[in-house]
Amino acid sequence: MIEVVKFRLNGDVGTEEFLERNADFQQHFIYQQDGVQRRTVASGLEGEWVAITWWRSMTDARRSISAASTSSVAAAFTSMLDPASIETDYFKELPG
Repeated sequence: MIEVVKFRLNGDVGTEEFLERNADFQQHFIYQQDGVQRRTVASGLEGEWVAITWWRSMTDARRSISAASTSSVAAAFTSMLDPASIETDYFKELPG
């Protein structure tokens, strides 16, 4: 299962600050979750960002969402994002 999250940073958040917090979130939250296979982030040309996470299953992805609601590391990460800009989609990976 591929999770694609598109977002913008809050206006007072700089790129370097975000990348540091993202590295902490990735290492201390995402990669601690069952079923995570890989995660990467990228920035667009107009200030948008995308985080792509590969999960073993949709169940694993949903479990991480639940775990994030009680994680201080996840809360610190999401506090940097403009809540109105967050869009999440899921895709089933196909062979080939």
